[in-house]
Amino acid sequence: MTAESFYRRSEFFVNGRCENRHVLVKFTPLGTAAEARPNETVLDTARRADAPIGNSCGSVGVCGRCRILVLAGAENLSPPTMIEIRVSAQRGFAPDERLACQAVVTGPVEVTTGYW
Repeated sequence: MTAESFYRRSEFFVNGRCENRHVLVKFTPLGTAAEARPNETVLDTARRADAPIGNSCGSVGVCGRCRILVLAGAENLSPPTMIEIRVSAQRGFAPDERLACQAVVTGPVEVTTGYW
């Protein structure tokens, strides 16, 4: 793993406390949801919600299999990492598409994929 593949997750802490407590991530149209833990990515949350999101690179952000469409709450995800920006450009992601393994949840979010 390279350092640039992960967003600086410590930036989500204020006075030693994480700001994303009790944050719900909804997986549409599966009808499932899970509460994101501090500094957790959409992919991490999806695994606990039993929402199947493809992944083969070990969350490094290079395979592009965890591509998600953000239906609501895009402002509640961390900014794209450098790797995510490169992969998105190479694969022609739409502006509302992200890599679930790179997007850290900071507030309520609703996502889907092309294969649910």
